Amino acid sequence: MPASPPPQVAAATVLDRSIRLFLTESEGLHAETWILAVARMAGTEWQRAALSEGEGSGTGSGLRFWTRRHGSSAGAVADDGGRRLVALLLVSLEQLGDPLVEEAIVCPPEGSACARLSLEQTRERLGALVSACGRSHGLGAMALAEALTVATALALHQCQDLVPLTLGAGLAVTGLVEGARTLQPMAKAA
Repeated sequence: MPASPPPQVAAATVLDRSIRLFLTESEGLHAETWILAVARMAGTEWQRAALSEGEGSGTGSGLRFWTRRHGSSAGAVADDGGRRLVALLLVSLEQLGDPLVEEAIVCPPEGSACARLSLEQTRERLGALVSACGRSHGLGAMALAEALTVATALALHQCQDLVPLTLGAGLAVTGLVEGARTLQPMAKAA
């Protein structure tokens, strides 16, 4: 009998389908918004986990997630949790048949300006859905961040005809960072 997937993978599949539905508008699903939204929620859950473990300063400024390497378009993760999520993103892409090395990630110079939703709008639209999915799969904040990271890889895989993988991964990292660094709207999303 084949082993059942870990709860994070099962949750990622549900999150992938559900978030697509929540973000689809009359003109369709905007690829960059989808990638950024899922990654932002992963960063938000990562932040929630870090804060519940006593990390950070309470203002979000103490949480270091991703920093750019000097002379490179890719970044280097400055925190173990952030390093774990980026590694999980890359492993998930590889398992989907889309291998990518960290050094190939191209963070867009405009950041998340291409998204049709702000971080706050993303959290408002997806917060309850993400929380419900986490509860239904018995996931804590870090496990939910992992599930959302896998869902981000699924979005990247499905969008690579519209957004090149190296740029899509950069958008994903941008979204992870945004979600992990901004504390104020978390009370609404909690």
